[in-house]
Amino acid sequence: MKKLISIFLTMALTLSLAACGGTGAASAEPSAPDNNTTAQPDATADESSAPEQSAEPDAEPVETPDGEANRILIAYFSWSGNTEELAGMVQAETGGDLFAIEPETPYTDDYNALLDQAQQEQTDNARPALAAQVENWAQYDAVFVGYPNWWGDAPMVVLSFLESYDCTGKSIVPFCTSGGGGFGSSRDSVEASAVGAEMLEGFHVGGSGVSGAQSDVAAWIDGLALAQ
Repeated sequence: MKKLISIFLTMALTLSLAACGGTGAASAEPSAPDNNTTAQPDATADESSAPEQSAEPDAEPVETPDGEANRILIAYFSWSGNTEELAGMVQAETGGDLFAIEPETPYTDDYNALLDQAQQEQTDNARPALAAQVENWAQYDAVFVGYPNWWGDAPMVVLSFLESYDCTGKSIVPFCTSGGGGFGSSRDSVEASAVGAEMLEGFHVGGSGVSGAQSDVAAWIDGLALAQ
Protein backbone atom coordinates (compact mmCIF):
# COMPACT_ATOMS: atom_id res chain seq x y z
CA MET A 1 0.00 0.00 0.00
CA LYS A 2 2.81 2.43 0.88
CA LYS A 3 4.45 1.67 -2.45
CA LEU A 4 1.22 2.44 -4.28
CA ILE A 5 0.83 5.77 -2.47
CA SER A 6 4.44 6.65 -3.27
CA ILE A 7 3.91 6.00 -6.98
CA PHE A 8 0.75 8.13 -6.95
CA LEU A 9 2.55 11.08 -5.30
CA THR A 10 5.43 10.83 -7.76
CA MET A 11 3.05 11.00 -10.73
CA ALA A 12 1.20 13.99 -9.24
CA LEU A 13 4.47 15.89 -8.71
CA THR A 14 5.59 15.21 -12.29
CA LEU A 15 2.33 16.55 -13.74
CA SER A 16 2.60 19.68 -11.57
CA LEU A 17 6.13 20.46 -12.78
CA ALA A 18 5.10 19.99 -16.42
CA ALA A 19 2.27 22.48 -15.97
CA CYS A 20 4.65 25.09 -14.51
CA GLY A 21 7.10 24.63 -17.40
CA GLY A 22 4.36 25.32 -19.98
CA THR A 23 3.36 28.58 -18.29
CA GLY A 24 6.96 29.92 -18.39
CA ALA A 25 7.28 29.36 -22.18
CA ALA A 26 4.08 31.31 -22.96
CA SER A 27 5.14 34.34 -20.92
CA ALA A 28 8.28 34.81 -23.04
CA GLU A 29 6.38 35.47 -26.33
CA PRO A 30 5.47 39.20 -25.72
CA SER A 31 9.16 40.14 -25.90
CA ALA A 32 9.10 39.80 -29.70
CA PRO A 33 6.39 42.48 -30.26
CA ASP A 34 8.28 44.77 -27.84
CA ASN A 35 11.38 44.50 -30.02
CA ASN A 36 9.38 45.32 -33.15
CA THR A 37 7.78 48.32 -31.46
CA THR A 38 11.10 49.86 -30.43
CA ALA A 39 12.48 49.38 -33.96
CA GLN A 40 9.62 51.31 -35.63
CA PRO A 41 10.61 54.82 -34.44
CA ASP A 42 14.13 54.27 -35.79
CA ALA A 43 12.74 53.45 -39.24
CA THR A 44 10.42 56.46 -39.13
CA ALA A 45 13.29 58.76 -38.24
CA ASP A 46 15.32 57.48 -41.22
CA GLU A 47 12.41 58.10 -43.59
CA SER A 48 11.87 61.63 -42.28
CA SER A 49 15.41 62.56 -43.27
CA ALA A 50 14.81 61.62 -46.91
CA PRO A 51 13.21 64.97 -47.94
CA GLU A 52 16.46 66.74 -47.04
CA GLN A 53 18.11 64.94 -49.96
CA SER A 54 15.49 66.26 -52.43
CA ALA A 55 17.39 69.56 -52.64
CA GLU A 56 20.08 67.88 -54.74
CA PRO A 57 17.91 67.36 -57.87
CA ASP A 58 16.39 70.86 -57.42
CA ALA A 59 19.88 72.35 -57.75
CA GLU A 60 20.21 71.10 -61.32
CA PRO A 61 19.48 73.69 -64.06
CA VAL A 62 15.98 73.50 -65.52
CA GLU A 63 15.96 73.20 -69.29
CA THR A 64 13.49 75.47 -71.07
CA PRO A 65 12.75 75.83 -74.77
CA ASP A 66 14.84 78.52 -76.45
CA GLY A 67 12.74 81.61 -77.12
CA GLU A 68 13.42 84.56 -79.38
CA ALA A 69 15.85 86.99 -77.77
CA ASN A 70 14.42 90.29 -76.60
CA ARG A 71 15.52 93.06 -78.95
CA ILE A 72 14.65 96.03 -76.70
CA LEU A 73 16.77 97.16 -73.75
CA ILE A 74 15.71 99.78 -71.20
CA ALA A 75 18.84 101.09 -69.49
CA TYR A 76 18.34 103.76 -66.86
CA PHE A 77 20.14 105.65 -64.13
CA SER A 78 18.01 106.80 -61.21
CA TRP A 79 19.04 108.62 -58.05
CA SER A 80 15.73 109.59 -56.42
CA GLY A 81 13.58 106.83 -57.93
CA ASN A 82 11.65 108.96 -60.44
CA THR A 83 13.56 107.73 -63.49
CA GLU A 84 13.31 104.14 -62.26
CA GLU A 85 9.52 104.50 -62.06
CA LEU A 86 9.44 105.94 -65.58
CA ALA A 87 11.62 103.07 -66.82
CA GLY A 88 9.06 100.64 -65.42
CA MET A 89 6.36 102.32 -67.51
CA VAL A 90 8.50 101.99 -70.63
CA GLN A 91 9.02 98.32 -69.81
CA ALA A 92 5.28 97.80 -69.40
CA GLU A 93 4.66 99.19 -72.90
CA THR A 94 7.55 97.51 -74.73
CA GLY A 95 8.25 94.30 -72.84
CA GLY A 96 11.95 95.17 -73.01
CA ASP A 97 14.69 94.09 -70.63
CA LEU A 98 15.46 96.45 -67.73
CA PHE A 99 19.03 97.33 -66.77
CA ALA A 100 20.01 99.71 -63.98
CA ILE A 101 23.04 101.86 -64.79
CA GLU A 102 25.00 102.21 -61.55
CA PRO A 103 28.41 103.70 -60.81
CA GLU A 104 31.03 101.48 -59.23
CA THR A 105 31.22 104.00 -56.39
CA PRO A 106 27.63 104.96 -55.47
CA TYR A 107 26.65 108.61 -55.45
CA THR A 108 26.10 110.26 -52.10
CA ASP A 109 22.63 110.28 -50.55
CA ASP A 110 23.06 113.91 -49.53
CA TYR A 111 21.33 116.14 -52.08
CA ASN A 112 23.53 119.21 -51.62
CA ALA A 113 26.70 117.15 -51.79
CA LEU A 114 25.33 115.43 -54.89
CA LEU A 115 24.87 118.77 -56.64
CA ASP A 116 28.53 119.59 -56.06
CA GLN A 117 29.68 116.14 -57.18
CA ALA A 118 27.59 116.20 -60.36
CA GLN A 119 28.84 119.67 -61.27
CA GLN A 120 32.45 118.66 -60.67
CA GLU A 121 32.07 115.59 -62.88
CA GLN A 122 30.76 117.79 -65.69
CA THR A 123 33.63 120.23 -65.25
CA ASP A 124 36.13 117.36 -65.40
CA ASN A 125 34.24 115.63 -68.25
CA ALA A 126 34.53 112.56 -66.04
CA ARG A 127 33.52 109.03 -66.94
CA PRO A 128 32.71 107.20 -63.68
CA ALA A 129 33.42 103.47 -63.68
CA LEU A 130 30.36 101.22 -63.97
CA ALA A 131 29.26 98.64 -61.41
CA ALA A 132 27.98 96.16 -64.02
CA GLN A 133 27.82 95.48 -67.75
CA VAL A 134 24.95 94.44 -70.02
CA GLU A 135 25.04 90.81 -71.10
CA ASN A 136 24.38 90.06 -74.77
CA TRP A 137 24.50 93.71 -75.82
CA ALA A 138 24.64 92.68 -79.48
CA GLN A 139 21.14 91.17 -79.39
CA TYR A 140 19.42 94.52 -78.83
CA ASP A 141 18.25 96.64 -81.76
CA ALA A 142 16.73 99.47 -79.71
CA VAL A 143 18.06 100.87 -76.44
CA PHE A 144 15.97 103.20 -74.29
CA VAL A 145 18.28 105.32 -72.13
CA GLY A 146 16.74 106.98 -69.09
CA TYR A 147 18.27 109.51 -66.70
CA PRO A 148 17.57 112.64 -64.63
CA ASN A 149 18.62 116.08 -65.85
CA TRP A 150 21.65 117.11 -63.79
CA TRP A 151 22.87 120.65 -64.35
CA GLY A 152 21.19 120.75 -67.77
CA ASP A 153 22.81 117.53 -69.01
CA ALA A 154 22.87 113.76 -68.61
CA PRO A 155 24.76 112.40 -65.59
CA MET A 156 28.31 111.48 -66.56
CA VAL A 157 27.74 107.85 -65.58
CA VAL A 158 25.18 107.58 -68.41
CA LEU A 159 27.82 108.69 -70.90
CA SER A 160 30.19 106.10 -69.40
CA PHE A 161 27.55 103.49 -70.12
CA LEU A 162 27.00 104.46 -73.76
CA GLU A 163 30.70 104.71 -74.51
CA SER A 164 31.27 101.21 -73.12
CA TYR A 165 29.52 99.55 -76.08
CA ASP A 166 29.42 99.55 -79.84
CA CYS A 167 26.21 101.41 -80.66
CA THR A 168 26.58 101.14 -84.43
CA GLY A 169 23.25 100.39 -86.10
CA LYS A 170 21.21 100.60 -82.91
CA SER A 171 18.29 102.93 -82.21
CA ILE A 172 18.83 105.03 -79.09
CA VAL A 173 15.70 106.39 -77.41
CA PRO A 174 16.31 108.86 -74.57
CA PHE A 175 13.86 109.55 -71.76
CA CYS A 176 14.45 112.04 -69.01
CA THR A 177 13.08 113.37 -65.72
CA SER A 178 13.81 116.83 -64.39
CA GLY A 179 12.67 119.57 -62.09
CA GLY A 180 11.69 121.74 -65.04
CA GLY A 181 14.73 121.97 -67.33
CA GLY A 182 13.53 119.45 -69.89
CA PHE A 183 16.24 117.60 -71.80
CA GLY A 184 18.66 120.52 -71.61
CA SER A 185 21.70 119.57 -73.69
CA SER A 186 21.48 115.90 -72.72
CA ARG A 187 20.22 114.69 -76.11
CA ASP A 188 23.32 116.07 -77.78
CA SER A 189 25.55 114.44 -75.16
CA VAL A 190 23.79 111.09 -75.55
CA GLU A 191 24.05 111.24 -79.33
CA ALA A 192 27.76 112.11 -79.18
CA SER A 193 28.44 109.17 -76.83
CA ALA A 194 26.35 106.64 -78.79
CA VAL A 195 28.56 106.72 -81.88
CA GLY A 196 26.95 105.21 -84.98
CA ALA A 197 23.45 104.98 -83.48
CA GLU A 198 20.20 106.46 -84.77
CA MET A 199 18.58 108.84 -82.31
CA LEU A 200 14.80 108.52 -82.02
CA GLU A 201 12.30 110.90 -80.46
CA GLY A 202 12.73 111.12 -76.71
CA PHE A 203 10.33 111.63 -73.82
CA HIS A 204 10.57 114.03 -70.90
CA VAL A 205 8.45 114.47 -67.80
CA GLY A 206 8.84 116.62 -64.69
CA GLY A 207 9.72 114.64 -61.59
CA SER A 208 6.40 115.46 -59.91
CA GLY A 209 4.45 114.21 -62.94
CA VAL A 210 5.99 110.75 -63.28
CA SER A 211 3.28 108.84 -61.41
CA GLY A 212 0.59 110.00 -63.86
CA ALA A 213 2.62 109.65 -67.05
CA GLN A 214 1.66 106.11 -68.14
CA SER A 215 -0.79 107.18 -70.86
CA ASP A 216 1.68 109.73 -72.24
CA VAL A 217 4.40 107.07 -72.25
CA ALA A 218 2.11 104.71 -74.16
CA ALA A 219 1.32 107.36 -76.79
CA TRP A 220 5.00 108.22 -77.20
CA ILE A 221 6.05 104.61 -77.67
CA ASP A 222 3.20 103.95 -80.12
CA GLY A 223 4.53 106.83 -82.20
CA LEU A 224 7.98 105.26 -82.37
CA ALA A 225 6.63 102.22 -84.23
CA LEU A 226 9.28 99.93 -82.79
CA ALA A 227 9.14 96.26 -83.74
CA GLN A 228 8.75 94.19 -80.57
